[in-house]
Amino acid sequence: MDFAQYKMTAPTLTDGVQAQPRLNVKGALVVSLEDASGNASGGASYSLASNQTIAATSGTTPVTGVQRGNYVWDAQFAGTSIKLQSLGSDGVTWRDVATLSASGTFAGEIRFGANAQVRLYNPNGTSDTGVYSSLS
Repeated sequence: MDFAQYKMTAPTLTDGVQAQPRLNVKGALVVSLEDASGNASGGASYSLASNQTIAATSGTTPVTGVQRGNYVWDAQFAGTSIKLQSLGSDGVTWRDVATLSASGTFAGEIRFGANAQVRLYNPNGTSDTGVYSSLS
């Protein structure tokens, strides 16, 4: 079926939220909700770790399907530093997004495209312990 003949529009809902229709790779219609700045709407939040230990130079199990938008990254851990990474477009390479050298909230902008895969990574020679982390 040729979907090019169908025009998809983005109706504005309450509070400036827009429904963003698109077709996924299997041709199914997917609708995401976004504000005027392109941020994910609906309070998307993702737990990246809950009292985990991340071994030296290793990463956590990736969180998949992260919605497009701007996020706040928060992490609590005992260790030297921790990195937030996203999977590159080649589907193999993990790219650094942000680094925390102590427990806290990352002060910069964190923005992901649709259906991002993210993980935490420990670049240090020793384990990070007691790791709690979220994106919201």
